[in-house]
Amino acid sequence: MSHSSPPSFPVHRLNTTTPPDNLAWDDFLRTRTTLNTRFHALVTCSVTIASVAHSCVDLFTQFLFPNTPIAHEPTLRASIPLLSVDDTPRSAASTDAVPSLVRRFTLITALCAHILSIVPESLSRQPQAKALSIVFFDASRGMLRAYEGYDLEHPDSTSLTIRMWHSSCAQNTTGKVGASWHYHTEACCLAQRLRLYDEETVTQYPPLERRLLRNNFWHLYLAEKTQVAFQTRPPIIDEKICYGGITLQEGGNEDEITTVPLLDPRRPENGGSLERRILVGFHLRRRISAIAAALIDDVAECGRRTKTADVSSPLSPLSPSTDIIIDPSVSTLVERYLCFAALINDVPSWVMHPDRDTNPLVGNDDVQAYHATSFWAQRSNILTIFHCMRLLILQACIDHGLPVVVGLTSSSLALASRKLDIVRDFLHDVQATPFVVLEAQGETTVDKVRRVGTLLLELLHTSDNATIRQQADTLFKRLLDILSRLDSKACEGLDGDGTWRGLSAADIG
Repeated sequence: MSHSSPPSFPVHRLNTTTPPDNLAWDDFLRTRTTLNTRFHALVTCSVTIASVAHSCVDLFTQFLFPNTPIAHEPTLRASIPLLSVDDTPRSAASTDAVPSLVRRFTLITALCAHILSIVPESLSRQPQAKALSIVFFDASRGMLRAYEGYDLEHPDSTSLTIRMWHSSCAQNTTGKVGASWHYHTEACCLAQRLRLYDEETVTQYPPLERRLLRNNFWHLYLAEKTQVAFQTRPPIIDEKICYGGITLQEGGNEDEITTVPLLDPRRPENGGSLERRILVGFHLRRRISAIAAALIDDVAECGRRTKTADVSSPLSPLSPSTDIIIDPSVSTLVERYLCFAALINDVPSWVMHPDRDTNPLVGNDDVQAYHATSFWAQRSNILTIFHCMRLLILQACIDHGLPVVVGLTSSSLALASRKLDIVRDFLHDVQATPFVVLEAQGETTVDKVRRVGTLLLELLHTSDNATIRQQADTLFKRLLDILSRLDSKACEGLDGDGTWRGLSAADIG
């Protein structure tokens, strides 16, 4: 695809009625000069910074937008000329255009850093991808620092997106969670300050900004719920601490997707209601994490109440002589678990079977193949997190003496067998996914594989049944093979004694 000129499509801009006093035009020029110097020290003369940036946008829209629809493609592409020293905008520090310009520069460099840190070199076609990622990351962070005070006082959708991409890049380049969590937490705090959980607040923004804020909030929300389910940190965005609860609608006015699409509608790849279909899976993914997190919390609370009541039998929610549940609160948990399990039935056909989809709105085989790859990316994300949540719910029920919630007794053999069944489902869906799609998901895929591996190691070390240990060992070796092929920093997390170290939180989705 030719990327000779930016599209003449509406570009997302901020209301800049109060330009920051401390925003120096020289900061932008200096940051960009350093970016170009470091960039050209790593690549051949035939590779331009614009071509790399366009490639990053291409990779984002096909592989990552299906799970993180949080940016406006035309704005990203229109921002690419800002990267080159040969395309100096005619502006000055005193003009109202500067805040919007530097934000777009920070956004496009954050995207490039994110993409180059997450996708394999076979996709990015950049042998120095990881090193280039750090170059773009440094430029984006440096530019953000130059206007950070203004950004914190006047946040917009780019304030959230930039920090989420910084979070991902920090996670993928270092394998450490400290900086990653810091950036993610900043984005959550800004979302709270903007009251993005409130529909009335969000509808006051212009249409494009409204869509971006809405999607950014829901992505932060699902990430927070995933963290709650994994019990890695307390949430910042939660129904209990949002004044009036969360009233934000999933998609707002249905016409918004048509009138202000985030994907460029002039590109044939984006036809066939691609964006509308993507949002169906995106919000299903959100519901999976939200329902699982709430269920895990309530299982723990019910277990604590049971323990406080000093009921001695591990099957206390059941009648001593039958399998009939006698505790109404446990009966409610059973119903909620059944509702969670039924979410698998809500996966749309184009996501469940991407290669079989015959969308009548798409007449071009190349476009159909493009869509299939995008939906494979979404399928992998939805199904692997669904199986992870099944495991987490099961473990919560075991830990709190409530296996009846998932239809089991306290038999250790039955519980171990159910765990192995879920792991097999997880592996089946991972191995059914085109490997390049798994690679493009970066540490998000790796983290889920590691967590499942942790569970298998526990079975290997604690089960007194030889068959269970043998099956766990077989499945564990298959997981190790996947991790080794993914070539992630996480592969170094397996110690010689067979235990995981340095488990990180699931980052963005």
